[in-house]
Amino acid sequence: MNWSRYLSLYQLGLGARGLGFRDSSQDVMGVLAGASEDAKELIRKLLSVQNPDGSAMHQFFPLTMEANEGDSREGGTKNYYGDDNLWIILSVCAYLKETGDYDFLNEEISFYDKELPVEKREKGTVLDHLKRSLAFTKSNTGQHGLPLLGFADWNDTVNLEGDAESTFIACLYGKALLEMISLMEYLGDEDQAGQYKNDHAAMKEVVNRSCWDGEWFIRYFEEDGSPIGSHINSEGKIYTNAQSWPIIAGFADEERAKTALASVHKMLNTQFGIKLSTPGYNGFDPTKGGVSTYPPGAKENGGIFLHSNPWVMIAETLVGNGERAFQYYDQINPASKNDIIDRYECEPYCYPQNILGDEHPQFGLARNSWLSGTSSWCYQASTQYILGIRPEHAGLAVDPCIPSSWDGYKAVRKCRNATYRIEIKNPDKVSKGVKSVVVDGKQLDSNIVPYFEDGKEHNVEVVMG
Repeated sequence: MNWSRYLSLYQLGLGARGLGFRDSSQDVMGVLAGASEDAKELIRKLLSVQNPDGSAMHQFFPLTMEANEGDSREGGTKNYYGDDNLWIILSVCAYLKETGDYDFLNEEISFYDKELPVEKREKGTVLDHLKRSLAFTKSNTGQHGLPLLGFADWNDTVNLEGDAESTFIACLYGKALLEMISLMEYLGDEDQAGQYKNDHAAMKEVVNRSCWDGEWFIRYFEEDGSPIGSHINSEGKIYTNAQSWPIIAGFADEERAKTALASVHKMLNTQFGIKLSTPGYNGFDPTKGGVSTYPPGAKENGGIFLHSNPWVMIAETLVGNGERAFQYYDQINPASKNDIIDRYECEPYCYPQNILGDEHPQFGLARNSWLSGTSSWCYQASTQYILGIRPEHAGLAVDPCIPSSWDGYKAVRKCRNATYRIEIKNPDKVSKGVKSVVVDGKQLDSNIVPYFEDGKEHNVEVVMG
């Protein structure tokens, strides 16, 4: 066994914190290049705690495979987390792109039912599971047409009563639809791809009509229609995830994307990373839930919650801003904290969950090291979006978005039983754009390098411009 491979992927969470449906789905995406078979086994376990209606149990215990609803069972009007079910779509599609194991879509896996033994539970193919995930979100929407929040979404601590709505879930749904559109087109199912395109267009219209606040996107709507994350709010005026995810989902046009990201840089960025929201809630507010139990600048209440930072990096690459993307990557890099370790107080070789924000008297103090999905997403942001080497269904995409001062770089990527030695040249000093791609001496007419799957090395030369 190659233990060095597992040690290098240790912080990505595979096997270390595999109790959360949402968290483990994201961990999978960070380990695929080095441990795809282990990731596949974890995907199987995750799918087996998905409910027949397409929602998902929030937590499970790997030894017994018993699952529960997480904190949502403790109270409130909804006993599910509105985003859990969607993450597994991103995980499965990433696994397929990495491995080409499309037969996995036909494997039957049971749905969860704690009242029945495993052998008597309803089963569905992996593809059936993914389709039900989308159907659940599509059929559970509120007055604006946005998905219902449930007990909470990724931000566990904002717990709104009744039929509150979440912009984040709308955008995660949009990204999941993009992944399924791409998959259906690759499999030749144009009818299903067409339906998902219609669903994507419908949610895009809802988000742009209801959530644009002038300079950024609103984060939530309470049951009575009141916005959270709007300029009219004195606290919680702007939330980071409501700016990055409309771009990742393909919902924001270029003007709104750049405006929203400019608002992030102006209002949320600090020398230690991007805050989750601002200003913090100053005192407990029972209508908002757990977020207001922390002092301003701590944890989800205006703290620098690192998990959300790489999503902004990815969004910046999608608008072509390589300088800003790398700036955000560099400023949360643990290795950059050696000289301020007395202030930082966490290991300079792993990501903490959060750093106290600039509203807190201990600004810059890191907490909860190792417990974070940041590692998985920073790996994806840096390798797949900044360096731009990203598996797709048809081949390995090479689409860099780097600081324009870079002359280029070299990388080695192993994928589908072949090794790609990639050299990027940037003679025109641009951040984004590919002028030519040459593979083994032959010029391609796109930036998608074919999968050779021949056990050999292949030389890829890319000229930006």
